Amino acid sequence: MEKNKPVFHQNRKIAHLLAHHINNTGKYMNRVLQQKLLNAGHRLTSEQWVVLVCLFDRDGQTPTEICEATLKDKPGITRILKNMERNKLVINVDNPEDRRSKRVFLTKSVKKIEKQLLDIAAETERQCCNGISEGELEQCRMVLNKIMNNPE
Repeated sequence: MEKNKPVFHQNRKIAHLLAHHINNTGKYMNRVLQQKLLNAGHRLTSEQWVVLVCLFDRDGQTPTEICEATLKDKPGITRILKNMERNKLVINVDNPEDRRSKRVFLTKSVKKIEKQLLDIAAETERQCCNGISEGELEQCRMVLNKIMNNPE
C-alpha cells in the first residue's frame, strides 16, 4: 500500500468490488432460476419473478407498493406489469380507495401454480447454496441487511 494514498479511495474501491460481486451473484442465481422455470414450462423473466414473489406475499398491491418492495423505479414496474398483464400473469383492478390508482392481482392460473413456482425457487436456492451451512447463510443475510440498512 502506498503511504500517501488516502484510505478513502481504498475503501471506495473495496465497496465497489463488493457491490459488483453481490450483483454478479444475484444475476447468476436469477439465471439458474430462470432456466429451471423455463425447463418446467414457465416463461418468466427475473424481473417478473420478483414481482410475482411480491404478490405471493401480499396480493392486490398498488404499483407504488410494488416499487417500494422491489426497489425498482416506477417506469420499470409499469413496463414489467404491462408485460405480465399481456402474458396473463396479473390483472389490474381499479383501487376502490383511490380512483387514480390500480391494484395488481395474480391471475387464477398463476395462483394454481404458485406452490410449484416456489418449490422450483427453493430448489434453486438449495442448489446454489450447496456446501454453505445454514449458519453461514444466516450470517450472509445479516451482513446484507446491515448494508441495506446503512444510511445513504
